[in-house]
Amino acid sequence: MIKPIHDDFNAFLATTGEDAYPIGQFFEVSPFMNLLLYPEPVKFEREHPLDPSQFQYLEGCVRSEKPYEVPTFKTNNDKPLLYISFGSLGAGDTELLKRIITTVGKLPYRALVNVGDYKDQYSDLPDNVIIDSWFPQPSVIPQVDAVIHHGGNNSFTECLYFGKPAIIMPYVWDGHDNATRVDETGHGFKMPRYEWTDAELAAKLDHMINDPVMKAKLQAASKHMQSQNGPKKAAAILDQLVQTGAYHG
Repeated sequence: MIKPIHDDFNAFLATTGEDAYPIGQFFEVSPFMNLLLYPEPVKFEREHPLDPSQFQYLEGCVRSEKPYEVPTFKTNNDKPLLYISFGSLGAGDTELLKRIITTVGKLPYRALVNVGDYKDQYSDLPDNVIIDSWFPQPSVIPQVDAVIHHGGNNSFTECLYFGKPAIIMPYVWDGHDNATRVDETGHGFKMPRYEWTDAELAAKLDHMINDPVMKAKLQAASKHMQSQNGPKKAAAILDQLVQTGAYHG
């Protein structure tokens, strides 16, 4: 699938005097330090552990945003609240978002849906759905019961940080890895973007909102992440690198 693109990339590297990369590799790790967002609860057990002098996990590193007040819906104001967002790029998949909106419109929930720059393409919305071109996501997620997103690193870590289960429908880059992590570690579900039924989506939403085991796992992940200070840790690591040329812990 990626070999033609990879061949082009290696041809570019050759023009700059760089060695070709192995198949599947498009970048190389820093020899000094690599800062990773993944928290402890969703780390995979590695056959070859990463060297802590070159790789550090930031654990509790999320963005901050202005406060957000959940609006009143035309119906279902006493029902669980969902947040649905595929990011600015994923908002272009309007047919998928319209399908999800239609399905959620039949379920006992409320939903805030980020539709990006395509708000004018939506009409006849269900009474339990509110759309907008943008939401202050880090302020929204703490107030919802479950999230459907594309698996970007920000959405992925914010859901875990605030202890919210997620259905991840990946389409590019980090989304595929994050969807696998959340599914295999029991913090949510990985779902295909198109090959699903209304019943399957409804069942997964019900499980995420009501399953005590998943709730406990998410609460533990949230407690762990919120006990950390990712930005402060990152600053300390970078400062040590500048001062000494290496990280020693």
